Amino acid sequence: MELEIADPLAMKDLAAFTSLAHRLDPDGAMRLHVSSTVLVVTIAPLYPHGIGDSTPLVLAMRMLRLNGPEMDGLDEVVPLANLKDRFAREENATRLPVPPNSVLVSWTGIAPPKGQWAAHDRIAGDVLRSTAAAGVAEISDGAPEGAGSHAVKALRSRVWSKPMTGLGGTELPGGLAFAASALRFIPEADTASAGKTAEEYEVLATSGWLRISTPGGHLLTRGR
Repeated sequence: MELEIADPLAMKDLAAFTSLAHRLDPDGAMRLHVSSTVLVVTIAPLYPHGIGDSTPLVLAMRMLRLNGPEMDGLDEVVPLANLKDRFAREENATRLPVPPNSVLVSWTGIAPPKGQWAAHDRIAGDVLRSTAAAGVAEISDGAPEGAGSHAVKALRSRVWSKPMTGLGGTELPGGLAFAASALRFIPEADTASAGKTAEEYEVLATSGWLRISTPGGHLLTRGR
């Protein structure tokens, strides 16, 4: 079973996205969903692991065009590690063999609505970058060498669940900023400052969900 990506550059972008996602979570997974000729790929840089875990659900989504509708209806969740191996084979060109070993992960059972999104707010790129940098620093300072994995996980959960500041009343978890920066959905500070005006990204809402649309893709979370 193979997916034929229409654009070679899109294939390279998907390979880079998969590599970044794998770096964040070597044991993570990606959802591959095809509707007609559109491939929607989704990962979860952050999500709660069980009852009592306050980690916010953060989904990162990108869309690519396929050469045809032959794979319409495909909906598979596959390990990032296996996908990375597929991209490493240069002979694949624009063909993406779908790994045969599907996996079950809790976040894939939580699907955001497909339509009826409405403009809700705007957020500056500087807010996303500064929130991500501050959160990474807080985790680094608060988790000294030798700290147990449980303590680090609890700290990460606290840091990335805190709402960002600088919005007009919309409560967005800092985990969205973490994903935007780590997955390179937004330009780095030096690149952004080269523009004539500070960049802003639209925040959309629907049925208890919030979404930030960026140049690199969409970041989604459930509203509070």
